[in-house]
Amino acid sequence: MQIPDRIDILGVGVHPLTKNELLDAILGWAGSSQQRVIGHVNVHGMNLAHRSERFCELVAAADLVFCDGYGVVWGARQLGLEIPERLAVMDWIDELAGRIATTDRSIFLLGDEEGIAELCARDMQAKHPALQIAGTHHGFFDKHGPESDSVVEKINASGADILLVGFGMPLQEYWIEENSALLQPSVLMPVGATYRWYAGIEPRAPRWMIDRGFEWLARLVRHPITMFKRYVIGNPLFVGRIWASRLRTARSSARI
Repeated sequence: MQIPDRIDILGVGVHPLTKNELLDAILGWAGSSQQRVIGHVNVHGMNLAHRSERFCELVAAADLVFCDGYGVVWGARQLGLEIPERLAVMDWIDELAGRIATTDRSIFLLGDEEGIAELCARDMQAKHPALQIAGTHHGFFDKHGPESDSVVEKINASGADILLVGFGMPLQEYWIEENSALLQPSVLMPVGATYRWYAGIEPRAPRWMIDRGFEWLARLVRHPITMFKRYVIGNPLFVGRIWASRLRTARSSARI
């Protein structure tokens, strides 16, 4: 399928995709002989890319990078660019599962605390009885050495076509990068905290907050200590970089 060219937001290339384009890409690549890595960025990811050369490089190396945050949609518009929609995984994972269920493809759920991926798989299976879930495994294992090798072997033995990895950013991206050559699924994709939200372990923000770009605020209220740096410090930093970029562009235009 044809994927739109990336747009550059503060040095990070993002594909301006619609939901259908993203789902078509995932399904089109599943089962392919060529492995694809899918990435995503939100404001947290943009900030990570700014301060970590490694993270920036692996985002650049991904075959597809979608927008997972309203902040990035806003930032793009401030720079005169356009992203059709914010594609948070929880907003389309059910549709993806339903579409996979109509094929002979299968998925593997890796990540989160012990038992949560299994609960997510159970609920997915209940909603989509024909869905083939090749396996699950928690994310609390040593990401290097024998434990990690054992997890890779389990995934490969399952025959899964699509691997969803939910360790949180950037650990999930680093693990995918380090193990992609060993993994056999044709699509590798990070999904953050999707499993616990899908299984109802942790509720998402009310729909009115999600639709208005304030889901981050609900997460901050629920987890003030762990999310303080990400949102209270990170959000203003991102806004400042966007405004600085606009100012540089305006000054350059004035000189012409």
